[in-house]
Amino acid sequence: MTASIPTMLRACALGAAALVLAMLGLFLVTGIGQDPLQYVHPVAEYNALLLRSPALLRAAIGLDNAFIVLYSAVFVLLFTALWQRGVLRPLPVVALVLLLGVGLLDMLENMHFLAMLSAAEQGRPPLDAQIVWQASESMVKFQLSYVGLFLLGCALPRDSAAWRALGRLLLWVQWPVGITIYVVPHGLAVPLVLVRFGFFLASFLLLAWIHRQPGIASRVSAGPVAAVRGASGSGVPA
Repeated sequence: MTASIPTMLRACALGAAALVLAMLGLFLVTGIGQDPLQYVHPVAEYNALLLRSPALLRAAIGLDNAFIVLYSAVFVLLFTALWQRGVLRPLPVVALVLLLGVGLLDMLENMHFLAMLSAAEQGRPPLDAQIVWQASESMVKFQLSYVGLFLLGCALPRDSAAWRALGRLLLWVQWPVGITIYVVPHGLAVPLVLVRFGFFLASFLLLAWIHRQPGIASRVSAGPVAAVRGASGSGVPA
């Protein structure tokens, strides 16, 4: 028997949360991760970042590649759950398209990191144009995610404390923090990057919690009919 949408969503959300913790732990302990490579540095400095620990950098990128799989699955499963619940407005559709675009840009970013790392190991440091392109692509990726997550926050139900908490994180935390990261001096951006990690972790754990509550599977799988019957108390924003 195929697992239910809530069961799969909970499993993917917990897996994504575990990967966030793993990537954060690796970065805090070793300083190795993609984040320093998402900014423009002089060629020699960028090359040194790539070659500081190639094995650990590849491990960090591998974790992020797995994260892309799981968070993309979370978005598709969440859209499916909202659709089954009767949330048929355009907002979830637009949000899903944008967030799957984020996954595509994230994959492109990681593959470019790996290509630059392989070239650096062969004695060919990245060009200035590659570094600027990489930083620009990373910023576009994050900015697209802020738009998609904000629209998703507008579309979420509001009929439980957990849903409301998740909605507030998406509407009032993730994009202000994310935008601020790119407009403040680098020294101030570092703690905000940790806040962004915290947002990801809290959001996935909230999704997992929501989809483990008794009766959630029956409420979601009941589909639009149940949603219409309970529309007066659904809390889904108009």
